[in-house]
Amino acid sequence: MDQNRLDSLEMAKKRNKKVEITEEAIQKVPYIRYRNVPEQEYDIIQSLAKRVLELSRERNDSNEVAITYSYDPDMILAGEELVGVHFGNEHSVDPLADPQTFHLIMKSQECAVVSLHNHPSLSLVSLMDIRFFLRYHSIKLLVIVTNLGNVSYLVKSRKYDYASAIDFVNEVIAMHNEADNIRGYQKAVQYFLSNCHKVGIIYDNR
Repeated sequence: MDQNRLDSLEMAKKRNKKVEITEEAIQKVPYIRYRNVPEQEYDIIQSLAKRVLELSRERNDSNEVAITYSYDPDMILAGEELVGVHFGNEHSVDPLADPQTFHLIMKSQECAVVSLHNHPSLSLVSLMDIRFFLRYHSIKLLVIVTNLGNVSYLVKSRKYDYASAIDFVNEVIAMHNEADNIRGYQKAVQYFLSNCHKVGIIYDNR
């Protein structure tokens, strides 16, 4: 795969000036009833989405922050720390650079991890986000919070099929690699978001 082409897509996130986070944006983060996620997790996920923006504003100059949360019952019973945090820059964050996050993603059972991070330039789900979401079997839900408090997300449903999902995302990557401008890159991502239900992935934005 052409990494330079993938990096080009991330330029779509850089085309707009970073938005500074306000208290109003934090309070705006919606309560969402995520399909195929245990109901008892909804309040926690909303609190963590707000915490992403709080940490970004207070400690990272409104740049990207990732929070990773596991609701794996084995980890809960073992009394393990269930949350990892990592600070990125204006255009990216690598959650796995944080040792606790790495542990949660690598050791949690399948579909028991929630990964959240913010997008300072207000973009929604990116191709890099999609690849991260599909790569790790433990990740059930990927939540993107813009610096204005809007949320978009991907969740693996009970109909999720890993092999079909990988075939589909490879098709999307091929579309991306054939594009030569930001509009073409965005079109590839939109194609994924419009059709991912066919491989058992739910997409929504609020």
